Amino acid sequence: MELTNILNELHTLNGDQLRSLNRAVCNQMSSIRDRDSALKRRTLRAGDKVSWNGRNGYTEGTITRVKRKKAICDVGSGRSWDVPLNMLTAV
Repeated sequence: MELTNILNELHTLNGDQLRSLNRAVCNQMSSIRDRDSALKRRTLRAGDKVSWNGRNGYTEGTITRVKRKKAICDVGSGRSWDVPLNMLTAV
């Protein structure tokens, strides 16, 4: 089924069906994020130079530790940030 068809048929679903659809969409998104994190975890290592766009704009740093879903990045001046793996790009 195409996305446009799904969106057009949303108004025909009752509350239980909408909750079930929402659960399925959230589970799929979580699965995609987990897969992307696993891929980044295999490619990024401590000592790698990385960049990301966060609350403070574009930032560069060096990975000091890779955790399950985040990496601790040293940004200089004695500061380290916990950055989600899916936000990191190798420099």
